[in-house]
Amino acid sequence: MKKLGQLLSAMVYQNISVIIAVGIIHGIFGIYGWWYNDRILLIVDPVYSTLLPVLLGYTGGRLIGGQRGAVVAAIVTYGLTLASSTPAILGAMIIGPLTGWMIKKVDHFIKKRLPGVGYELLIGNVLASIIAIILTIVCFLYVGQTLSMGVQWSTKLLEAVIYSGWLPLVSVIIEPAKVFFFNNIINFGILGPLGIQQAKELGKSIFFLLESNPGPGLGILLAYWLKTRNEQRDGAKIASAIHFFGGIHEVYFPYVLMKPQLIISLILGGMAGVLTFQIFDVGLVALPSPGSIFLFIGLAPKEDMFFILLGVVLSALISFLFSILLLKQISDSPTEEENRETIIEFYRLERDERLVKSKMMERTSQFPMKRKSEEVEETLKRVKKIEKVFFVCEAGMGSSAMGAAMLRRKLGQVNLVVDVGNSSIDEIPYDVDLVICHQKLLSTVQQAVPNKACYPLKSFTDMKGYDELINHLKDIIT
Repeated sequence: MKKLGQLLSAMVYQNISVIIAVGIIHGIFGIYGWWYNDRILLIVDPVYSTLLPVLLGYTGGRLIGGQRGAVVAAIVTYGLTLASSTPAILGAMIIGPLTGWMIKKVDHFIKKRLPGVGYELLIGNVLASIIAIILTIVCFLYVGQTLSMGVQWSTKLLEAVIYSGWLPLVSVIIEPAKVFFFNNIINFGILGPLGIQQAKELGKSIFFLLESNPGPGLGILLAYWLKTRNEQRDGAKIASAIHFFGGIHEVYFPYVLMKPQLIISLILGGMAGVLTFQIFDVGLVALPSPGSIFLFIGLAPKEDMFFILLGVVLSALISFLFSILLLKQISDSPTEEENRETIIEFYRLERDERLVKSKMMERTSQFPMKRKSEEVEETLKRVKKIEKVFFVCEAGMGSSAMGAAMLRRKLGQVNLVVDVGNSSIDEIPYDVDLVICHQKLLSTVQQAVPNKACYPLKSFTDMKGYDELINHLKDIIT
């Protein structure tokens, strides 16, 4: 299921510039825009109806079946758009990967079963063309209208949910899932396509606001800034600016993971924001990526701008207030609290032998983690050269882009010349020398590129982690 979510999110974010561009056109010249212009607005319908579905289908085909899968998926998706009475965006996100999968299977069959040598390209292209013809005709005659009926039914269902009183409860799912790095899957793989479909019909969508709202995370970071001192306070200040203005929400995830109770603050803050958006019937004209307050303002219809900002402020305020309460209870006096917890745990262990076993298992589980960290450093020391370094995250944007930019600046300060880039886990270049990721994604990255050296960071704003990395790179390069 996670693989499917990653695929859907990759299809959307790789075409995000088109989505934002048509959203801005709609936002400026549409019915909710600043300067209504029906002539310029003629650009919007063909993009939603044809260009965007074809691009999504092409991307899905390429991610599964390579370039040949992309080309075949594009023509099949085009046939789908011709027969669909509604934008075939959701249909393209199904047809594209499915077509790419079929082409991939055909190519695999040809490589294994073809007796002769030299005819692979010819036979592969002929079979791909046959698949393209069959699927295009089927989509044109049957699938297009069927999907249109499904989209119309689902649109009515979603509208009923939006106008009901239950929509704020989605924060119970969205906010915890974001912290565990499912944010891109939720935003690009689920809410984004639904929002695009609704924006085509209504000119705006509340779905664009549900996951990308920076308010709950800002409240957490402001609470940390108020409760901490010295370097920790500076880190929270930097993270707040990156999160709120830069739109990279991953920077607050480690703060919540340190104190999981803060998930409650996120949920309540998210619910406050969604309730505000719902009461005032607001939405954005396109998917804000990254989720910066600047994009929130830029993509908000002029009548909705104040209420959208109000929702962001209220969600930040609620999250901040509950975070202050929770942080006070958890870490008001760390030394005393740690001692108190130790004493309480000691008596619990005496009363219940099962807790003793549980505690022993917990302690022993820490040693493999330590050895794994040492193995990472040993792996890095065995690297002979460092010419290309890539930051990776699930989506290949946002946190990894920020991390790459910070490393470039650090390298420039010490006059080290290294090619630094960023990508998603599924698109790590074959010639990369070092892969950097968040420690939560380390095992996934190691499975994706088992022969590459990987370096984990606690967070992409962990300055000490960058300094240690720079020292390692100095040793290798010099």
